[in-house]
Amino acid sequence: MAQHGYSLMRGGLVHRLLHAAGLLRGHAHLSWWLAAGLLAISLLPPLMLTAVAGTLMPSRGGMALLGDYATLSRLLLALPLLVLAAPHADALLRNALRQLGHASLVPARRCARLEQLLARVRRGRDSWLPELLCLVIALAPLALAGHAVNLLPGIADWRLQDGQLTAAGRWYEWVSLPVFRLLGLLWLWRFVLWSVLLCGLPRVGLRLHPEHPDGAGGLAFLGLAQERFAILALAGGLLLAGACCNQMHWLGESLYSLRHLLAGYVVGATALLVAPLLVLMPSMMRAKRHALFRFDALGNRAAAVFDRRWQAPGLQASSEAADASADSLLDHGDASAYADFSGVYQGLARMSVVPFNRWNLLWIALHAALPLLPLALMAMSVDELVTKLVGILV
Repeated sequence: MAQHGYSLMRGGLVHRLLHAAGLLRGHAHLSWWLAAGLLAISLLPPLMLTAVAGTLMPSRGGMALLGDYATLSRLLLALPLLVLAAPHADALLRNALRQLGHASLVPARRCARLEQLLARVRRGRDSWLPELLCLVIALAPLALAGHAVNLLPGIADWRLQDGQLTAAGRWYEWVSLPVFRLLGLLWLWRFVLWSVLLCGLPRVGLRLHPEHPDGAGGLAFLGLAQERFAILALAGGLLLAGACCNQMHWLGESLYSLRHLLAGYVVGATALLVAPLLVLMPSMMRAKRHALFRFDALGNRAAAVFDRRWQAPGLQASSEAADASADSLLDHGDASAYADFSGVYQGLARMSVVPFNRWNLLWIALHAALPLLPLALMAMSVDELVTKLVGILV
């Protein structure tokens, strides 16, 4: 796995099994094939079995498979999205790790610490134990409860007949759900590895550059990398939207009664996904404070020289000679240099003390909120929605 030293996705038990099966060689669109294969395994057998049993199409007799929004959102949308998002997330995270290792953020005398941290993350990625544990957790609900069907009270369900699992229900509980849980847990494990890396960076001893134009001391690329985990917020939003659709359609719940749950999910998912970046806040605050002290001293000297040269041109020759022998361009009182210094100082004063900005937060929040928008269409007709929007805007 040495060739994947900067990858968080390419390692572990699942990757080794795919590599041993020859699936990682010669397939430019492997993620599409995997998504299609897992979708077929998870959804096609229940579709055929419910078609035979007569519980495929929605009817008045109970909740059919095609009327189960929670199941469809989980298997038809969230499952393939988790597979398809992995290569794109891996590419950006890999580039972020390379930038961290090759940039001037780590002094030469501390590169060994960074290599030790990366080696620890690689060992966690390549270990077979965490992913085996993920598999055990994915199967645990089945082993502990016999079956984990979440029924709506008083509503007949396509997975049960006379209190027993149907053939479609057994496939869903024994195959479809464990596959989805395993995918979600593998993503969460990668998120944990990334969080471990971020938590170890302050101990490495980063050399931040508060005057960096990215406004985050040179760490803004970490906020962009964190956006790759927004797929977790999107997948969770799809599950929540499907469950709420079932509640609204079959139990008559209103969108208003679910508002706290939906808003809490968007805020909570966004906060959880950006929380690992907060461990860098003390280092960034310290770097900004020290830089402000240094620039304040330099600014006082530059302002004094600028004032003597431009507002008091009749100074004695000795003062002018002293100014001419100064070491920096600022000490010559050059107006453009002083303006440039002012711009740098203002940028430093605006430096963020966290390695993310409002656009990073908005991107993650949109992923969490986007799957919830169809709930508004269930709560009111399109005509009512358009009328309310026009009334608000006009």
